[in-house]
Amino acid sequence: MNTNKGFTLIELLVVVLIIGILAAMAMPQYFKAVERSRMTEAVTLLGNIAQAQQRKYLQINKYTTNYRALDVAPKGANGSIYYTKGNVSTGANGNGFAVSLSGTAFTGGKVTAVREANGSASTNLQYKYTLSRWYASNDTQCDGSDENGQALCADFCGIDMPRSSCCSDGRSSGGCSQPVQND
Repeated sequence: MNTNKGFTLIELLVVVLIIGILAAMAMPQYFKAVERSRMTEAVTLLGNIAQAQQRKYLQINKYTTNYRALDVAPKGANGSIYYTKGNVSTGANGNGFAVSLSGTAFTGGKVTAVREANGSASTNLQYKYTLSRWYASNDTQCDGSDENGQALCADFCGIDMPRSSCCSDGRSSGGCSQPVQND
């Protein structure tokens, strides 16, 4: 009777190989899910800023380009650009978005979140894209600047084919429409 119980080296290598193959198939989906959660966080932030800008417009009849003037300014936000990760004034040591305010007119005001790393557009990001929202609109525009960013934007917009620009309401060309002021 053989009392040596255990696995052979070949059996162990086969198990490790199978685990490696399964992990290699799952990792891209994991990274995409992580990026989608970052995108959702940014869309929520853009929505909060747009609502704060609408309240500011009701007060002074124009939008502001300084976070300090908003009633929901993120902690440490100063000026027209805020970095969601890392140093709030430079974005250094971060892996988030640079969120900028622009325009003071009703038809020209919008907030933009650019996916950045370490305070500047990075070439080593897997997903490169920009989210924009007009203050007077409920839709968010997604502009992918690389193949993965375009695929993520298509998923965000609910369309089948990746495009360089799409709108959260499902429009796949031209992005979101600029608001029109009714007199």
